[in-house]
Amino acid sequence: MVSCMMRQSDEKHILGTASTEILLWSSRRDLIAVSNSSGEVFLRRLSWSKVWKLPKTGDGSKVTAIVWRPDSVVLAVGYSSGDVVLVDVETGEMVHTFNPCGVSVTALSWENSSASLHEEAGNFLLPELLPQPSKVNASKLDAGSASESDKGLKSEELLSLLWIGLKNGLVYGYAFGMFPCCLLKLSEMSGGNDAVGAVRSICPNGDHSQLSLLADLRAGRSEVLLITVDTPLITHCLNELYSLGVLYRQITGLMDCLITAQKALQEAWEDALVDLESKMVRYENNDGQSSLSVDLMELLMFGHAGIKLEKFLVTDLTDKGLKRIGQAVELSYSNMQKLLIKHIVCANYQLSDYLTQLCGLAKQEDRFSCLGIQVNLCLAAYQAAGSFTAKTAELQQVIDGSLKYLKTFFRWLYVTILRLSDEPIPPELASSTQQDVRFIANFLAKDFETEGQVRLDRIGQYLRNEPLTFVASSKTRPWDMLAEACPTIANIQDSDLFQPRPERSLAQEFAHLEHQVKASFEAIPAAVGQTASLSFMTNLTLDCPPDSLDKIKITSRSISQTNGRCNLIGLTNSAAPSSGFYLFEFASEERKNLTRAAFFSFRRCNHLPPGEYRVNDMQFYNNEILSVLLSNEENSGSVFLQLSLALLQLFASAVLGNINLRSVDVNSFIEASSFRIFNDFHATALGLSSSRKVAAIFSSPKRKVRIFDMEVEEEEDVEDEDQDIEDVSDLSHGM
Repeated sequence: MVSCMMRQSDEKHILGTASTEILLWSSRRDLIAVSNSSGEVFLRRLSWSKVWKLPKTGDGSKVTAIVWRPDSVVLAVGYSSGDVVLVDVETGEMVHTFNPCGVSVTALSWENSSASLHEEAGNFLLPELLPQPSKVNASKLDAGSASESDKGLKSEELLSLLWIGLKNGLVYGYAFGMFPCCLLKLSEMSGGNDAVGAVRSICPNGDHSQLSLLADLRAGRSEVLLITVDTPLITHCLNELYSLGVLYRQITGLMDCLITAQKALQEAWEDALVDLESKMVRYENNDGQSSLSVDLMELLMFGHAGIKLEKFLVTDLTDKGLKRIGQAVELSYSNMQKLLIKHIVCANYQLSDYLTQLCGLAKQEDRFSCLGIQVNLCLAAYQAAGSFTAKTAELQQVIDGSLKYLKTFFRWLYVTILRLSDEPIPPELASSTQQDVRFIANFLAKDFETEGQVRLDRIGQYLRNEPLTFVASSKTRPWDMLAEACPTIANIQDSDLFQPRPERSLAQEFAHLEHQVKASFEAIPAAVGQTASLSFMTNLTLDCPPDSLDKIKITSRSISQTNGRCNLIGLTNSAAPSSGFYLFEFASEERKNLTRAAFFSFRRCNHLPPGEYRVNDMQFYNNEILSVLLSNEENSGSVFLQLSLALLQLFASAVLGNINLRSVDVNSFIEASSFRIFNDFHATALGLSSSRKVAAIFSSPKRKVRIFDMEVEEEEDVEDEDQDIEDVSDLSHGM
């Protein structure tokens, strides 16, 4: 017997123009995720108070799907732009963003594996994970520990898979929500003339061996396709996918650290010499033939400055201006050195360590070759990391050399300006050695200008994604110095492991590293997807226009039964309030090839007020109950109805192909205690959480929401007359 014992606990009025589109309760917390037509996502508590808001994206894309990670620590949000954003529930920060192929996301599902990982997984996972390097803080380079948002993607004991359905009929599987490990092309798998369109629902079973899918047909007809796809390789390789997923997550995090650190490095360099170079660029000699470097060289050699140069040094540059610029340059170079040593070098060493582990896994061909992992691609990624390491060391040498040249040059120039200004010279700066003179002369002759333009350092060229304009001498490059000191290194296998191309910049080496890392994992989704097979497929014609298929109500659930697991998919037969709903049961394990279904219609019900009833919304409350929201065409009231899944499944019949389904009248299932009537509330949408025993029911224009406590011991018809009116600035875009 199914009872509908519920008590209203709260009611909220919603102001503004944006309407609510998706609401989804967490299975573990008293939190509900709500999206609206403006593309915003709100996280609210049971009391409907706001926890945080995820603002809409700049391109105006809409939120098309939301799903909680099984442990409710992360929320995944899919957009019409194709972006998928993983949000840390605690902070509301976006911890990871990706776009599978630039096509609108239409369905999301995130499930844990019910099968525990074998202990032998540790045999090929290799060493324990290293702590992530500290994040770069733009305001403080000596950043402390890693950002707290990192914890949103950690500490998963089971392999979880985020399934993403797209508008073009593709289905992607992401381990831990980050690692792309499966790609299903439904159009190719169906083998029919009609291409598969938008994927509306994805329901995986407990061990990820099978998916039950609902998708549109692109033939311009009001038809949907219900299919089951077997993915045996995922089940067989749970341990391998877990290990690859952990490494991928660490590698991706380190690549993000490197990207952030390089941006900070670019910012630290940009302001270093802009002021001084801009002044020197404006310098012109009277005769129009010599340059600033020539005039400075004459000043160094003969101690005499021309009128133009003297005016430039004393009036334009000034001793105070040069001193200020020198301090800024020294601080900027110091910050760049800190970024290189504390962030880039540290992150890249860890990245090399994880790529070494990836190479080790790839060499275990009996375990990983079936997943598409290739040893040569992993080694290429490791070599790219080595080349990036060597180029980083080269840049450190360039920074040290530039700082040494500039400090000596600025000291000489500062003393010269004081002499020309007849100012007293500090005793510690009064004397200079012949070595200093040679040093400055060498700087003016080789490093001061590039192609006629004043360039006081050689660092900026390393930060641009283009070949170097000034290639460092092999006598100063660290790797070449090591090779010269140890001639036997040339005989080592893979001797080019840490050999960067002399003409490449640091940015180019990193772009090459990104490409090689991506290539290492690129073949995995297709390799896993090719092993999938289609075990059941049937077409279903609905009573709605083809362009309204996205408005039909769909709910799905994977449940355990005495004779195995089964996936249940329920859907209405129309985009408008429907005369009934379909229920499909896709059995797995012992009854793997059995699919049962029926159409349940609502006519005049004995226990309900007279009238023709329509289905506004439906959702599985738990493994035993299906909740349905009904409206009566003869009045403005609504009915919240609880139906026994066991009874519904008894009336479902086997489906062998594209045949007419059995129609069953729901009247016999409705009992006096299984429904709740709302005479003053025209409800159109609901959100349920059986774990929290709570329901949220929205009114017709979605301007009012009522919160109900479910499974109360005794129904109390007491309504709270105090309706909380929320701030317009909050909810005008929030619903």
